[in-house]
Parts: sequence; structure tokens; C-alpha cells
Amino acid sequence: MKMQLDRRTRTEDDVEWLTPTVFFDERFSVLADANGHLLADAIEELGAPPLAIQVDGDSWSIVRDGLTVGVVPGIVPGSLVVSFTAKEFSDWCQNERSFNSYIVARTLQWQGGTERDISIWDSLWMSLLYGLPTVGQVDFVDRDGAPLDLDRCFTPDDDPDDVAHFLREAGFLHLRGWTDPALMPLISADMDRVLPSYVEGDGKSWWAQLHDGTRVCVRLQEFVQHSPATAEMLSSEHWQLLRRTVAADETLVQGPVDGRCIEALIKPVGVASGPSDLTFHRDCHLGRHAHTCSGTVIGVSLTASDPSNGQLRIIPGSHRVWMPVEIAKTEPFMPVHALTTEPGDLTMHMSCTLHEATAPISAERRVMYTNFGLAHGKGQQSPGNKDLAELREQVTNLLRDHATT
Repeated sequence: MKMQLDRRTRTEDDVEWLTPTVFFDERFSVLADANGHLLADAIEELGAPPLAIQVDGDSWSIVRDGLTVGVVPGIVPGSLVVSFTAKEFSDWCQNERSFNSYIVARTLQWQGGTERDISIWDSLWMSLLYGLPTVGQVDFVDRDGAPLDLDRCFTPDDDPDDVAHFLREAGFLHLRGWTDPALMPLISADMDRVLPSYVEGDGKSWWAQLHDGTRVCVRLQEFVQHSPATAEMLSSEHWQLLRRTVAADETLVQGPVDGRCIEALIKPVGVASGPSDLTFHRDCHLGRHAHTCSGTVIGVSLTASDPSNGQLRIIPGSHRVWMPVEIAKTEPFMPVHALTTEPGDLTMHMSCTLHEATAPISAERRVMYTNFGLAHGKGQQSPGNKDLAELREQVTNLLRDHATT
């Protein structure tokens, strides 16, 4: 395998209290020696400003210094300036929280730059901490070294090693024949039947607003208990075969078929605001990449998907190049790949692969999302993960008045 799914390098025992003085005086130079060249290249190519960090009245600026980066006291002219509390800084410098997580929570205090600059520095910070490039291209090859066919759709009859290799190489999969298509209309009917029992503010549903002002439910949690057909799918031997296939020589786990093991989504036409069709993002973009990545996120197509009713779009290889999210939205320097699906098809992406859902134009789309996770034992069950999971669940309120694009 060209790379492992399990990219975790940190546990809860690695999390410490870091002051700016300790970090910039003792830790920064080690990181810059190892990975500073990646930042220098990206800063020049993307035109990123210096980053100034303010904590309790003191400030430090991170600047390009020849072929690497350095840190100087004070605020360099033209800097993007971010102000942190001591706790926020300690979390941020270890990627316990990202800039993006503070933006989502509406608590990031910054000036002198743009949201594009914030996004670039989120990616630059990943380059500094973990040695991931922020700019560049990648080649996709199969197990024999030939060019990879990114349009390939895998079935249970395909070589399991080819399936597992494709996921690790490209960061996604398109799958057909792993579920019974006859279950899809039954699951959709279960959604219609249970939908009236969900109300806004119940803590288990997300809501959006249409252009005519109507509030509609777009995501159902705790759905599996209402849908025998969904439980049947998740308990099938084909589903377990899929888990074993993509895991290859690693270990992926599936939780109990109950509770919030799967989400049912309705993608209506005409959403004006709210968390329905999310533009490009990574599932680890709130933080803690080195604690949790890479799990596999699975989309179950209840209806067909294409440009007319919205579809999943992926940036292949973006788990290997840390393209900034705002760049992906506006000026991606790697190709975007759309997945057109039939009812019963599955999509799968690694949690740090950039992906988005395009908005339906002429017809509603329905899809469910679940996952195979990495085996526990490296800090997955932790307060930090719980905090970010709770922030994710609050997104329906945080984005209520934000227009969907």
C-alpha cells in the first residue's frame, strides 16, 4: 500500500499546556527545520501574508525566511493578526482546534487579512506540524504503477487489493453492488414516515430555510431505530465484506447498529440558508487530525445523484496535499471529480479528503452517511473529540442565518 489509512500520531498523553514563549522559543525551530521549506514554497505560491499571533498583550510573527520560515517578536507590517487567549493558543498550536473551528463557533478574533488568508494558514499549520505539503500535484497509479482510472466503480467481484489501494491512493471510492438497491425505496419510505416526529431544536435533526421562508428538516439522527431496512443493510454480510476489503491489512471498526450510527439526509431544491449543501471541507478541518484520521465516510445513495439533483464532488489526492479549503472553493489547483450515482451506490472518502455536496437544481436528493472508524486505542474516545463532535452538532444553529452557496 502506498500509504496507510491510519495517520494518527498523537494520543491524549501527547497533549500538553503550551505557552507562546515555550512554543516559539523551544518548539518552533524544530518544526521549521523539518518542514519549513513546505511553508516557504506555499507562502510564495499562494501569496500568504505573515501570521502574527497575539496572546495576553504579547505578539509573535511567523514570516518566510528564505527557503524556510522563522518567527520574530512583534507584529510585522502586513500581517494577518489573530488574537488568542492562553488556552486557545495552546489548543491551536497543537491542532487541538483549528482556525476553522473558531470561525465555525464564531469566536475567532482576527484582523488585517481575509478569510482566504485564514484558510491558507490553517493548511500551512498542518504543513508545519505534520509535514504535509500545502501546494502541488500528485500522480495516481495502480498497484502495477500504471495511471489510475479515477472513473472506476468497484463491485464485490473486483480484487480487494485494488479496492483498498484505490482508496489510499485517490482518497475516495465509488462502489456498486455492495447493497441491495431494493432497500433504497423502503428506507426512503421510512424517512417519510418518521419525519413528522422530528422538530427543530430537538437535538437530533438539522434544519434549513428555503427561498420561500419555509423551514425544512435536512438531517435525521437516530434514524436506524425507525428503519428496519437500514438496520438490515448495516448488518449484512456484504457490508462486513466492504469493511474488511477497504481495511486491507489495517483494522476498521463498525459501531453497534443503533443510536447515531447513521444519518439520513434530505437535499431539497431551493435552500437559501442553513447546513444543507456544504461547500468544500474536510471532516477533520475543525482540528485533531493527528488524533482521528483517517476514518472512512460512506454515503449511501437512496436516490440517484447527478448535476440536476446534486452530487458529491471530491478533490482526488487532497488527503496528500493540504489544499486550503477556500482555495478549493474558488480556485482549486487540483482537478475536481464528480461522482454520479445510482440508487444503492456507495461513495466513500477518507476523512481528510476535500469534498462537497452540490445543491439540487430540479429534484430532491436523498442520501445517508455512516462510517468505518479506525480501531480505538490511540485516543479516539477523548474529551477533545467529544468537544469537536458537539461543535459539529451545533452547526445547524451556527449556520442558520448563513446563505448556502
